[in-house]
Amino acid sequence: MIVPEDSAVPERLYTWVDVDAHLTALAARQDWPSWLLEGDAFWDGLELSVDPSTSDSAVLSWLGDRFGVGSVVHHVAGAALRLDDVPGHPSKRLLPVTISREVPSDFRREPRWRERRVVADLGRPLPPPDRPFAENVRISALHSFKGGVGRTLHGVAIADAVARQGRRVLLVDADLEAPGITWMFSAQGRRVDFSFEDFLALLHSSEDGRPEEAVHLGAAFLPNQTLDDVIVMPTRRSLADISPPRLEPTDLLTPDRSIYYLTDSLAELAYRLGASTVLIDLRAGGSELSAPILLDPRVQRTFVTTISDQSLRGTLRTIQELGRRAPSRPTDPAPAALITQFREHGHGDLAVRSAAQLRDTIAKSLVPSLSDDDLTIDSDLALEPLFSVFQESLLALPLSWDEVIEVIRRQRLADALAPLVDSLSISNGLDHSVPSPPSDHTAEEDLLVRRRALRGFAEQLAYAETADDTDFLATESLKNLLTAHRTEPPLSVVVGAKGSGKTFTQLQMCFRRTWQEYAKGVRVEGVTLDAPLVPVFVSKNLNEVTLSRISEIQRGSVTAPGTEPASQLDLREIIDDALRTDLSDGEWRKVWLTCMARSLGISSSPERVEDDLARLGQSASRIFLIDGLEDLLQDFSQRSAQQALRVLLVDCLDWLRSLRGRPLGLVVFVRRDLVQAAIKQNYGQFFARHSEYELKWNPAEAMRLALWVVQRSSALPSLTSEEVAAANDQKLSELLLPVWGEKMGSTRSREARSEGWFLAALSDFNGQIQARDIVTFLKESARLSEGDTRWMDRLLAPAAMRTALVHCSAEKIEAISVESPEVGNLLRHLRDLSTDLKRIPFEAEAVQLSSDDLAILSANGVVFREDDQYWIPEIFRHGLSFRATGRPKILAIANLVRQRNNLG
Repeated sequence: MIVPEDSAVPERLYTWVDVDAHLTALAARQDWPSWLLEGDAFWDGLELSVDPSTSDSAVLSWLGDRFGVGSVVHHVAGAALRLDDVPGHPSKRLLPVTISREVPSDFRREPRWRERRVVADLGRPLPPPDRPFAENVRISALHSFKGGVGRTLHGVAIADAVARQGRRVLLVDADLEAPGITWMFSAQGRRVDFSFEDFLALLHSSEDGRPEEAVHLGAAFLPNQTLDDVIVMPTRRSLADISPPRLEPTDLLTPDRSIYYLTDSLAELAYRLGASTVLIDLRAGGSELSAPILLDPRVQRTFVTTISDQSLRGTLRTIQELGRRAPSRPTDPAPAALITQFREHGHGDLAVRSAAQLRDTIAKSLVPSLSDDDLTIDSDLALEPLFSVFQESLLALPLSWDEVIEVIRRQRLADALAPLVDSLSISNGLDHSVPSPPSDHTAEEDLLVRRRALRGFAEQLAYAETADDTDFLATESLKNLLTAHRTEPPLSVVVGAKGSGKTFTQLQMCFRRTWQEYAKGVRVEGVTLDAPLVPVFVSKNLNEVTLSRISEIQRGSVTAPGTEPASQLDLREIIDDALRTDLSDGEWRKVWLTCMARSLGISSSPERVEDDLARLGQSASRIFLIDGLEDLLQDFSQRSAQQALRVLLVDCLDWLRSLRGRPLGLVVFVRRDLVQAAIKQNYGQFFARHSEYELKWNPAEAMRLALWVVQRSSALPSLTSEEVAAANDQKLSELLLPVWGEKMGSTRSREARSEGWFLAALSDFNGQIQARDIVTFLKESARLSEGDTRWMDRLLAPAAMRTALVHCSAEKIEAISVESPEVGNLLRHLRDLSTDLKRIPFEAEAVQLSSDDLAILSANGVVFREDDQYWIPEIFRHGLSFRATGRPKILAIANLVRQRNNLG
């Protein structure tokens, strides 16, 4: 199957087989002179067909150089190659060499592992297919270098998952020597009327090189072999026959047929059956049974392996050889890899390293090279290897199809395969995303209006300080906060980075006025607590209109008619005075409680505030809201500022918790870095208590936020808020197609899937993505798309999205610099480096950073270390003006980081 590794001369020459293998290796690495037309080795000799003008001495000299000193000998019958004999004995084992000057007949390359003739063309890829599959049918094949890695089981899981999403699947058991799907189907008690061997035989007997008869008969009988929208084509009709196959796929490679006859015929059969997807379970290893399918670049090749060294190395070599023979083109589906049968806690790091090797090898061997190193996240995110951890229940599978499917669904095996399933579930209709000039001026104007609507609404949301009481997105953290406090006031800390939505969330609470009304906005049922929500401190950057509304909300919460709540200015003065005084923890607690009381119009002093609030709690319930602490405690290097925050987050909550009946609540919105600085002991325990309320955006919520912004802007008039709220992950992907298309280019292009690009572009190396970055990205993408008339099928043009990332990167750096001056100083240092030093990966010495500096950047998701080199994520790289020196590698690093985050 695979040519030998590069070597100057062969280590052993026992027989003509070794001679043939070395000639093949020479051709494969293009070490082949132009005068050598063909090399043909057999048991009785080696024939070299050469250009008539080439001398015998030149031919034999080249042969001696390539096979080693003393390998060419001369005897009475002519020249010969010396074959190895027992060491210490002069070899009399010779392979005669014949030099022919007859031009050999035309040679056709075929998709085989071992091609029949050794010519210079072996150093070039096979001729690619000249057309896509019939009606854009998708064909995916699962291959493994070793057996027993779970290839068949995961193939069935993929087929079931695609079918459950409403796509009919043709599942082919093409393992002609050790069928697995065939046994499952037969154990179900189903009769096999039509098999893969039948299909091969009918194709082989076709006299005109057309598949009509095979397709016609297959379409007539295969529908009877359907199980839950999966049409099963077993290997053979009878399992009683365990003999080798009478026909193999390579038997179809006759001169009158296309070299891609089998895959083209399978696509036509699927189309006739109404199946959008063909899923093929191939024979393991370097078998010619798999070659005609695996060597078609239009087939999505999925490599299944364990972390076992044999399995992994064999898979990597298979990928490299496929890259030499049949590399993917920009219009071909992205290859994939699946790592199985490892224990998450015992083998996690090894699995991640294996994934990086697979991803790197696929990117270098199978994926076309792209020259623009600035667009490092643009291509082939679908190549990210998938993980399927070891599960005891999968060791001994039941026999029948239904029982296997039950195990697959119960163990949620398809969850690990979601990206692959999604790629096979996308509509296979005509490609509407190819850019073309608009034919309808009205449609162009309508798209411009919708893009401007999206830009305008996102502009309002980009800064929470300008927010109104619009509908808002209910995230998991907000739902958790409400479901945990349906009947009693919350005493909680909501942590979030700058731009995560803390101020926006506090304002939306204020605008609803009561806990129960806010619960309705979040769509959490069963909340009976109807306590007023009282803003104590708010962001200093609110505009006058919003501040006026906050004051009006405070007046509506006062405990006695005619009383006035303290203004924000008055309350800030209380804190400022306290910061200039040396106070104990108990005194600081009373300062904070005094601010809460005065926000309700209670004119308490620190000496009696606890009694006043205890009395209030006997007759009324209130929930205090505090935000803007970074404005209130500006110099956080001061011990008093750290003490003040620690008392608020710990002592005040404990005191409120001690009130009989828990009548008063408090929700504090605060940045994570401030919490870490204030609570130096037991931080982990503190954070764990409040972690389920943290404002962080997982991939699904990030996409939901993007879709919610589009829906609220009316940029997609037919989209409803109910659809956004109810959409699962798959539905989110579908609803976002009109926003950014399936890919960052045409549907059949090699460009990255837009959804994956969006998530990778805006995430740091801690896997964090911020709400403000999402909204800013949508605003800038919509603005830059306004004049783009090439992409009429989507709101956001690919070029606009790429350019918007540069703007988001600059804003991200500014935001994190404000949040953490220490990180900001390090980022400024990187930004101010000379251009020749600003390349990734980089070494610490090259950028003049200490190990402590890099540890700080790593903790904040700005850098990631691999060996002795450091990488920067896209959301920071562009703003720092660093350039990537290797495109495939940075993609591998981004995926390596994501995988380590996923595996914990």
